[in-house]
Amino acid sequence: ETASPDETFRLGVMIGRSMSAGTALSLEGGLGAGKTLLVKGIVEGMGIKAEVLSPTFILVEEYRGEVPVFHFDLYRLEQFEEVEKIGFFDAIDGRNVVIAEWGDRLPEGAVRFDVVVSISMTGDASRRITIEGPAGLAGKLEGGSR
Repeated sequence: ETASPDETFRLGVMIGRSMSAGTALSLEGGLGAGKTLLVKGIVEGMGIKAEVLSPTFILVEEYRGEVPVFHFDLYRLEQFEEVEKIGFFDAIDGRNVVIAEWGDRLPEGAVRFDVVVSISMTGDASRRITIEGPAGLAGKLEGGSR
């Protein structure tokens, strides 16, 4: 659980430090839950200095670093074919980290995400964040947020 936007950002930094090439991450949660804020932390944790914006209207942002990050927003996409057209599946090539906001909008079984982060609002600034991923991920995140 995080009690402030700063704590949510810091959790993102810790997640980013554990990301490696080939990771596909789904961010799930309602509007305003903090998905883009978490991406800002992830990108910083991966050592990338970039202005992270919500790709809601442009659908995808690329952040260049030692491991490139492709940040997709699937909220506005209504048909599966649209996801293919914006290069989502091409980006999952083992060389990048792919982050999909609203990854849960994809049909079940369309993608096997390595990490799934679910964010729910528990107050104006507090969040409950559930992270599902490989067994070693939990150890990498210990000692961070409460």
